[in-house]
Amino acid sequence: MRLDQKQTETGRDFLLYGLSFLLLMEWLLPLPHITDTGYIFVFVLVTAVFFFITFLQLPVFVSMVLKSLVICYGLYLVFIDGPFLSFEWLVYIATDIIMNIELMLIGGWYGLTDLFRSFLFFVLLAIMSYLLFYWTVHARRVLFFLIFTVVYVTVIDTFTIYDATFAIIRTFIIGFLLLGLVTMYRMIEQQTVYKAPKFLPVRLAMLLVMLIGVGGLLGLLSPKPDPQWDDPVPFVRAAVGMGDNGSAELVQRIGYGDNDEQLGGGFIDDDTPVFFATASREHYWRGETKDYYTGRGWETTTPVERKGFLYSDRAQGIVEYEALEAEIHLTEHSSGFDHLFYPGELQLSNRIREFELFQDAYTGKARTYQGAQSMRLSHYQYEYLYPSYQVEGLRQTNNQDPEDIRHYYTQLPEDLPERIRDLALEITEGESNRYDRAKAIESYFGRNDYQYETQDVPVPSEGQDYVDQFLFETMRGYCDNFSTAMIVMLRTIDIPARWAKGFTQGELVDTDGLENVYQVTNGNAHSWVEVYFPEVGWVPFEPTRGFDNMLEFNEPEVESEETEEDSRVEDEEEETEPEVEDAFADLEGDDEQSSASAGASQNWSIPGGPWILAGFVVSILFVVLVKNKRIVQYYTLRKFGRRDDKEAFLQAYDRLLWLLKYVGWERENGETLREYATRMDKLFQTTEMMSLTIEYERIMYGGQSMEGSWSKQKPNWLSFVRKIDS
Repeated sequence: MRLDQKQTETGRDFLLYGLSFLLLMEWLLPLPHITDTGYIFVFVLVTAVFFFITFLQLPVFVSMVLKSLVICYGLYLVFIDGPFLSFEWLVYIATDIIMNIELMLIGGWYGLTDLFRSFLFFVLLAIMSYLLFYWTVHARRVLFFLIFTVVYVTVIDTFTIYDATFAIIRTFIIGFLLLGLVTMYRMIEQQTVYKAPKFLPVRLAMLLVMLIGVGGLLGLLSPKPDPQWDDPVPFVRAAVGMGDNGSAELVQRIGYGDNDEQLGGGFIDDDTPVFFATASREHYWRGETKDYYTGRGWETTTPVERKGFLYSDRAQGIVEYEALEAEIHLTEHSSGFDHLFYPGELQLSNRIREFELFQDAYTGKARTYQGAQSMRLSHYQYEYLYPSYQVEGLRQTNNQDPEDIRHYYTQLPEDLPERIRDLALEITEGESNRYDRAKAIESYFGRNDYQYETQDVPVPSEGQDYVDQFLFETMRGYCDNFSTAMIVMLRTIDIPARWAKGFTQGELVDTDGLENVYQVTNGNAHSWVEVYFPEVGWVPFEPTRGFDNMLEFNEPEVESEETEEDSRVEDEEEETEPEVEDAFADLEGDDEQSSASAGASQNWSIPGGPWILAGFVVSILFVVLVKNKRIVQYYTLRKFGRRDDKEAFLQAYDRLLWLLKYVGWERENGETLREYATRMDKLFQTTEMMSLTIEYERIMYGGQSMEGSWSKQKPNWLSFVRKIDS
């Protein structure tokens, strides 16, 4: 009876605690949408492990050690490369934590590193796992947490881009189910007699789900009056500086815009579709380029001139073009751009329907006209040339740039900090040609501590240079920071470069034969670098961390240095290989699974694989040994069944008391040993416990000798222990 009750209580607690975990997930899931939190799956996984450890109710020290290891592994997954539990990264984490604690003591809150912030977040989640266990399992109070969850979800749905429609539904179902179960269990436990059926939690849960479902359906279908009050949200947003025209707006929404005079500041992701593109391959979509860097942003100072008359010669053998076609469908959500988006080089012979195509020779901006009137098109199709480059040819181009190219595309502000040029010279030291210098600067950001960041990006202060701030102070930003920094460094060493803007390739949403359909959203807005090569033209480069250049750059083939003798030896080895394989075929078999499994044992796809596997095995063994009553009983019988020394009796009796407590028949407060023995003998229908107790009291309180006690009482002890699990 007691075991059935204990199993029922365990199932009930697990159900309540599991529902509280699902409710906590509604706090974690919006974080990638409203903050710069990444790797959310790691935080969810770590939280689940915290809840599991807390539910086991292990000793405090063991629980803290296990949660500390889980936190270390979570930090390892997010921030550390290399082997798990290596000395180097343990020292790195410890050093980072100590450094951040020192910053906190002096009030340097803005200097806290991402690793330390994640560490604090993991600690908070560990504490929440305990608090929710206390609220749901012990205190039976969850209304406070449910109310705050509802407020949290509704606030972020109102004031951020996070769509909480389904989150509200999930919170409603999970929260009221949890609240109903907790309330009913608390009422049942307050009764003087508590006898619960084994499947009571399941029955109550099913009943509550039905009630909540019916109530929610009726609420959804019932008529609703129109709002009686004005929407307070615009007034609240304006009051806190979040209005559309508020001066406190420091975070903008990502997208393609025309004004680039002031770069910097964070932005909010926006997945609103801009256009759908049909093409045979993925590539960037150029909108325009700009030439004049002000120290804070970009402007256009080049004259308007039709393309086709400037630098149209292409060096044979350096760049090859593939003629392709693309089709663009702008969505109703787009702003109706007055120019085209295109990859590669537009064919100047294009005539888009009845409209004339005009492409600026300097900016690359392409517009359509009907007579003298500019036309905005929502759907257009064109031919273009998609380039691929021979790297060796780019290396051999000369540096004799046309005068107007040097005039417009090597311009820099007069007050540009000198250390930017010093850094460019340091990066390109030892490179003898334009291509290798550009590649050195392009790859510089990926080899150093520059981070791609979209929200916590500062705006340069008055008199501060945008590039200088990014290169030497913040070292974080998005495509505008990386592309502008590369262009400015190239210009400091007299390499013409310009700022290109448009969209990345977008997301593949459909395939029709050889044609692919890509959805391009505001979130795909992007900027990159184009470097001028004499007799070749503008060549794109991609310095932004996490992005790849979509164009092909073909390196020269390396001639093989193997000799004829080496080739002959290799041929002989290949000829003898099948014979060797045949000789061992009977031993190895035809199945390749053994080799695959052997390779899998050496190459772990999960970071820290061997450690995780070892920890998992140890945890399973620990839980099995500690929680399996039959194993504990068997170990106790084996341990004392072999002993014949006179000291064994007292130890065996103490072990018997511990075993009874472990399986659920604990000695009650104020209960004497004889009263306890009487209750246990009545429960198991025996007299052995009383006999053992009388002998124990004779020795402990009567001061009698232990000689012969174990030999006389051993059969009673063994018999009673075997009955415990029966």
